[in-house]
Amino acid sequence: MLTLIGESMAKKGMKFIFEGADNENCVKCKLRFTCSTNLEKGRVYEVIDVKKTKHYCPKEDAYVQLVEIVEPTLEMAVASRRAIEGMTFEYEPPCSRVRCRYRDECVPPGVARGEKVRITRILGPLDCPEGPKKRVEIVRI
Repeated sequence: MLTLIGESMAKKGMKFIFEGADNENCVKCKLRFTCSTNLEKGRVYEVIDVKKTKHYCPKEDAYVQLVEIVEPTLEMAVASRRAIEGMTFEYEPPCSRVRCRYRDECVPPGVARGEKVRITRILGPLDCPEGPKKRVEIVRI
């Protein structure tokens, strides 16, 4: 999928969370179909190729560059009993602790409650105060 992002972010391997389009500026822009129409707010994307094409963006008041992106695999923690490669399930945050040092692993950016995900790889154990968990790699489906 192609999109436009700021020149400073246009590097292979760069990951970003799409924050959404600015309705006022973006609705009238001739580049909106390439820039933001195909992206979902709150999703993580990874740059896999940087093209030479650049355009001026009035919203950013800067140049943006054409890049090819994909939705990358994400890492998260799941209960050990659910950590089975290939398993598909609806994402539910595994705990409600706000001040846990593993919070970012249990509640990864880019995945919303109720979305279907598939475990693509088991990464290893996680010493969680709530009980045994494993770090896994997932994809949204």
